[in-house]
Amino acid sequence: MSNQASGSRFRHALLLGLSLVLVAGGVGMIVTGADGGVATTAFFGVCAAVSVWHMRPGLLESETRSAETVLAHYPGPVVLRASVKKILFLAALSAVFGGVMVWMLMHEAPSVTMRVLLWPGVVLFLGGLPVLILVAIRGSSLHLDGTGLAIVQAGRSRRMSWHDVSGFAAVTVKGTMQRMVVFDDARVGEGRLVALNRQLTGRGAGLPDSYGLDPDALAALLTAWRRRAVQDEPIGPSGVSAGDRPRASEPAP
Repeated sequence: MSNQASGSRFRHALLLGLSLVLVAGGVGMIVTGADGGVATTAFFGVCAAVSVWHMRPGLLESETRSAETVLAHYPGPVVLRASVKKILFLAALSAVFGGVMVWMLMHEAPSVTMRVLLWPGVVLFLGGLPVLILVAIRGSSLHLDGTGLAIVQAGRSRRMSWHDVSGFAAVTVKGTMQRMVVFDDARVGEGRLVALNRQLTGRGAGLPDSYGLDPDALAALLTAWRRRAVQDEPIGPSGVSAGDRPRASEPAP
């Protein structure tokens, strides 16, 4: 794990150095009146900011509790909140990246191939901007208690019982340097989205945030919390725990 973290820090430090060199080049373009100076400076300035964020993720977090402190409050309820500062930072990234792509489409006369590559980026970044702003306003949080967890995003809640979720793990999404916590939800079928999630992360579902914790620490926290919750399930007259009883849609053994 330490070697992986060291390698990640080295890559981000390398990207930071390269971005700063290109920012300086963009500033030089602005000074000399060359076209594209502002777009170049903004784009690689954001790349530098992303590198700093990945190297020092705590800079944008508001939660200060450790995973051990949260686990000590079992069975809760406990609420972990996503940082509004981080969400607004991501909104700013989306605005800059999307804006630069629009500028390129309008001023650079890109080829058909480049247009095909740029337009999905415009839709992704600028289309996601209102969503991020809404999440910043209405909040994003993870609720834990003795019966399950609930993911609350922009006022919408998705609740799952501990009996249905399993396999919490912190992974790096394929093709990116972004780490997130993923898991399996037994209630979800094997649809296209789940299959795509499994291909990218190895699990069928994921959390939208790490809520101020390191992803590895959050995965370990959820694993330990689930273990306690399942062990604490009441035992019925038949000697079967509540979580092990057949669901209404399942035939009894």
